[in-house]
Amino acid sequence: MVLAQGSKKLFSNTENLLKAIIPNSNPDSWTVIRNIDGKNTVIRPENPPAYENSATGFVIDQREHGYYYIAYTKGGQTRYITDAEGLRTFIGDIDNPQEAALAAVAKGYVIDFEYQDVAANYTDNGASYTVHAGKVMSLDCPFEINHYALNVDKKTGAVTGETDMGKYFELYGKECENNPHYSALQKQMEEARLKAEEQKKIQKEMTDKMERRIRKIQSKRR
Repeated sequence: MVLAQGSKKLFSNTENLLKAIIPNSNPDSWTVIRNIDGKNTVIRPENPPAYENSATGFVIDQREHGYYYIAYTKGGQTRYITDAEGLRTFIGDIDNPQEAALAAVAKGYVIDFEYQDVAANYTDNGASYTVHAGKVMSLDCPFEINHYALNVDKKTGAVTGETDMGKYFELYGKECENNPHYSALQKQMEEARLKAEEQKKIQKEMTDKMERRIRKIQSKRR
């Protein structure tokens, strides 16, 4: 399923990308499986082959939990697709925009469904698709993703014209000493502490002054 928004169309979710695959290798049977914490869920059940659990797989969206893999049979043998390179070979020619998105994934990009307008959409240019995807630039301190516009040729599947459109997501963990937001907060806290100490000092001076005045008055009355 793809949702339209003017000339730009949004990819809805990972499962719909994988369900749209039309493999060029003509396998006898194949299926897509999602593994979450060791539990398998069949995503594309049409004519599924018998398969064994795979300990590894590929990821489409960095925020999704678990991973995906493909099991297929050909010539009486069961084979597995567990990485992006194998996925790209399995897809072959680009038959639809969903396969164009998966070609981008095979080049190291991510389809980020949390930010569809930025990194999970495409436009159809006739001979090619322009796919907007994310690219993880840093895994920690911060976890950072940039927005890229990619050209995916329908005939060859080549991904070209990779244009960096800038950062759209940044997340610092509590352990990140280089967190600018943390530094700003620390500065605010230090300023608040100094201000509180200054107020405390002023209050003490006023109290001392008041006590001296009271003692002076009491002394005169004696």
